[in-house]
Amino acid sequence: MHPPTLTTLISHLLAAWVLLVAPWMARRSYRKAQRETAADPLAKVQLFRKVVRKQWVLIAIIGGLWIFGGISGARLGICPPYSWPITLGACAAFLGFFVWSALRMRLKADKIREKIKDRAGAILPGSPEELRWFAMMSLGGGIAEELLCRGFLFYYLSLYIPGINKWELVLLTSLLFGLAHLYQGWKGILATGAAGVILAGLYVLTGSLFLPVLVHITGNMRLVVVFWPKTAAAMTPQQAT
Repeated sequence: MHPPTLTTLISHLLAAWVLLVAPWMARRSYRKAQRETAADPLAKVQLFRKVVRKQWVLIAIIGGLWIFGGISGARLGICPPYSWPITLGACAAFLGFFVWSALRMRLKADKIREKIKDRAGAILPGSPEELRWFAMMSLGGGIAEELLCRGFLFYYLSLYIPGINKWELVLLTSLLFGLAHLYQGWKGILATGAAGVILAGLYVLTGSLFLPVLVHITGNMRLVVVFWPKTAAAMTPQQAT
């Protein structure tokens, strides 16, 4: 049974935005950010605030499809996992790994910043304020991107591509997730596509977005730990950039 007409329209528009618009908008916005952040040390904070607002609009749209649009939470991954003990054990393992890796990466933070500045330099946080907003963006991104790229796309593609199985959905949604990071170049597409396979696999294995959201958030938050300055309280945005 297909969902109501308004829900169908919103779903089509959201899917079209993901497939056709979002990657190019992100690329254009990133190039604009490169120009602005080079001239204005406060531009990153403004950019992060804008991204956070967009993330919560997206969360509200998908939440609306669930609460008011007649799409069940289970179809969008908004449901308990198949097994809480397994899920919580995996959460603990991923969290431990991310904390360990973040502390190790912190020892060579300058080298890491230099290594990835070509594909993501305009959005790498530096000052304490930038890091705080980056943390908020990491939180919102973990929720919004999992609702969109795993929950919604799994639902939408399974509805309109007859016969597609879960592991084909893992590969297809991961490809789309990688392409959404087009602004990072081919290395960024490959890296985020690979991350998408892991996140989508966790979604399939647990039947819920709970674990993918937590892994996504903590994975992004590593950079807050890695780049948090040792004398953060005394630094200004101008000093940090």
